[in-house]
Amino acid sequence: ITHDLGIVAETCDKVGIMYAGRLVEYGDTKSLYDNPNHPYTVGLFKSVPDLEEDCDELSVIPGLMPDPMDLPSGCAFHPRCSHAEEACSRERPVMIEIEPGHFIACPVRARALGKA
Repeated sequence: ITHDLGIVAETCDKVGIMYAGRLVEYGDTKSLYDNPNHPYTVGLFKSVPDLEEDCDELSVIPGLMPDPMDLPSGCAFHPRCSHAEEACSRERPVMIEIEPGHFIACPVRARALGKA
């Protein structure tokens, strides 16, 4: 378990992205890094500065992390998610395969990709 995405890219064949103790995206490292799909993964990758571009401020994910002792119902990320629908607050998402070996726990994004 690490927050160092560079180390993961260099050393791992597969990667799992977790939010609030729950797996939200999993797949081959190259596939996931080239094509992140869960809204948290997208936000996480956008928060890493690009050393080849001038950057005055880092991208942040709006909102606050949930209390790990009192997680929201449904998808733990839904209070911070710009893609959230009403069902996201009620139903805990299952992993959906969006391409061979690449899974996300987001029916909204999977549906947008034609996979749900």
